[in-house]
Amino acid sequence: MGNMLYNTTLMKVDIVIPLYNEEKILTDSIMKLVEHLKSSSFPYDYSIILADNGSRDRTPLICSDLSRKYNNVKSLKIDGKGKGLAIRTAWMKSEADVLSFMDIDLSSDLDFFRPLIDSIAIKGNDMAIGNRLGPQSQVISKKKVRKISSWFYNFFVRSLFGSRLADHQCGFKAMKRSSFEKIAPLLQERTWIFDTELIVISQWYKYKIDSIDIIWRDSSESKVTLFKDSIGMFCDLLRLKSRLRKILINK
Repeated sequence: MGNMLYNTTLMKVDIVIPLYNEEKILTDSIMKLVEHLKSSSFPYDYSIILADNGSRDRTPLICSDLSRKYNNVKSLKIDGKGKGLAIRTAWMKSEADVLSFMDIDLSSDLDFFRPLIDSIAIKGNDMAIGNRLGPQSQVISKKKVRKISSWFYNFFVRSLFGSRLADHQCGFKAMKRSSFEKIAPLLQERTWIFDTELIVISQWYKYKIDSIDIIWRDSSESKVTLFKDSIGMFCDLLRLKSRLRKILINK
């Protein structure tokens, strides 16, 4: 394959941003993202896909306004609710060479987005993921409980699925479209556990996954309720384990 998978000047990147009732931060975040890509001389041809999954506030209207204001911003209405459903649907509709997604709160430092894409385009990896728990990572948060919850979640993922990765839930990932298309029929998760499902199945296929240490800042706009969502995520992990075991048996 060599070191260069594509000529970056001819390569297309889709940046999917799942949205649910984000009227408070949507405009500022997209303006910040667009400005960063311009000021950092991002070398790829890109589109920002605003994937609205059932918002009940002004999010759909703001998406339309942003798509008219910026040529590289597109609005996509998702029939259904859930981060996983939004990302999977947008990726399946995409014709880009590299598929990516990030959270609208931009908790993951945007300086690490270029390395995320380069990992696919230049290094030839199948997937690149942001890692908040690596030796060079920095997590800026006053919520100690969140850090503990994240550690336990990732511990359970490694224990249940045999993963060697440190961070499975960071909303900052990129993937080669041809690699995604091979595993897309196996992906079913509609919610936050989609990140983990995507990684676990990619590991089944022995995909090359690059874990990139990042700077991550906790957002006051986070919709995660730690105690409730931690219990729910653990139950989802057990359900995912059971479903994937059945797939393996039937293969």
